[in-house]
Amino acid sequence: MAAVNANALLSFVEGVGPEERDDVLFSVQLAVRGASGSHDRFTQIQAWYQKYTEILENLGWTAEQFAFAHYDQGEGEVRMDQAALAVIAAIASQNQLATLQESINALERLAEDDGTIRLFDFQSTMQTSGNFQIGAVQRTNNGALSLALGAFHFHSSDTRKRFLFFSWGARQVNFWTSAQKLTLNTTLYAPLRQAVKHKLGANALDYISALTTA
Repeated sequence: MAAVNANALLSFVEGVGPEERDDVLFSVQLAVRGASGSHDRFTQIQAWYQKYTEILENLGWTAEQFAFAHYDQGEGEVRMDQAALAVIAAIASQNQLATLQESINALERLAEDDGTIRLFDFQSTMQTSGNFQIGAVQRTNNGALSLALGAFHFHSSDTRKRFLFFSWGARQVNFWTSAQKLTLNTTLYAPLRQAVKHKLGANALDYISALTTA
């Protein structure tokens, strides 16, 4: 199962249950919306991710601050989906990486006017700037949920739809990447579950669009 959740594409390895998927989707969405309520996610990147991480930690996630590095593409072209997968591969399990590849392939197959790709583009970009996350979740042996998450932001020379799958030239985009493993302690999160849903409100599902991967 996979879903676009605000500006994040999240995949779930087999074995993650429906309530666990909701816990991930809603807690990540609260972090995205809470960070965006405090900082502009396209112009105040560092402050935005500091708030994003702070909210996740308060919800029971173990996380560290994202350390971004400029992606050096040399003189060739780069597709952000391929670059993102290469960054996440350093921290993801084989199952997480395979599930995430399926989800990215499914997203790419969607028509330009499909609601899911439009939601992802709308939440991830504004004019020539972008900020998005891509990750995969699996359950660990002790019952915790492990998320291999890549965080990315960019500035480009112009605005492009389906930016994730566009081949950008070296002079067309500046792309920054970061990746880390996050872990959700479901026991700590459980007492907060209803409060998170209440905080998100009735429009929480407007930020989520399920993605068919097969």
